[in-house]
Amino acid sequence: MKFRNQSNSLLLCLGLLIFVLSVTAITHARVLEDDNVEVVYLFDEGEGEVAYDSSPNGRDGSIIGAQWVDAVYGTGLQYDGEDDNLIIDGYAGVGGTDPRTVLFWFKSDSTRQHSWVKWGPNTAGAKYYIRAHPSGEECFLRIEVNGGQNYGNDNVCDGEWHHCALVFPNGSDSVQDHHLYVDGNLQEKIGNDHVMDTGAQEQVVNIGARLTGHHFLHGIMDELAILSTALDEDQINDIKENGLHGSVSVDPKGKLATSWARIKKY
Repeated sequence: MKFRNQSNSLLLCLGLLIFVLSVTAITHARVLEDDNVEVVYLFDEGEGEVAYDSSPNGRDGSIIGAQWVDAVYGTGLQYDGEDDNLIIDGYAGVGGTDPRTVLFWFKSDSTRQHSWVKWGPNTAGAKYYIRAHPSGEECFLRIEVNGGQNYGNDNVCDGEWHHCALVFPNGSDSVQDHHLYVDGNLQEKIGNDHVMDTGAQEQVVNIGARLTGHHFLHGIMDELAILSTALDEDQINDIKENGLHGSVSVDPKGKLATSWARIKKY
């Protein structure tokens, strides 16, 4: 009888713990409204040729060549730097001068122009291109339009995991208005300014594919999101520390067991 009472008490405590964690997770998941979430890739599938969008929009991506590997949370995609890509079919990104945030985890020891995310036509002010800016043995987070650029000062090509975030605030109109964050740290604004009017119809979003004269992404990517709102520094650090799964209202696509096993590895 004593053992049974202990077992019942243990089950009751475990149930209460799960309930508290669930409530906390639900509350914490409302950092952002669904209307501001364009795409969320947790990259936890671990197999297959589709990256499932965990946002309410269902913008699944087609994986071309990239391989599944262990990453910061669960699994991520490893790019070979030659021809790997991820295409978001039917989605052409955030247009005009609308506010936006793009964030992702990245790991590589290769110094090159790493084409991370791009959309829009390659014309003045309309191209929206997030890539690395090489300098000597280092490379930095960079956003550019055709005619202008803005890049930071923290090396992201040192073989360690780095959290990258680019924010275009409401009311902005040029590439130097972006705020760039690496591992939660605001970067310097280096480069030449240019007005911006992102084209969001002619070119769907590509993750990893180069533009002419640049390089394909070479390294591992995890937890990528495109948002149609400008996050502040606290929100970016919240996502960095808790992951997209813990910070944004996402649909885990039936991967409850996977979500319990998500471990930050950087």
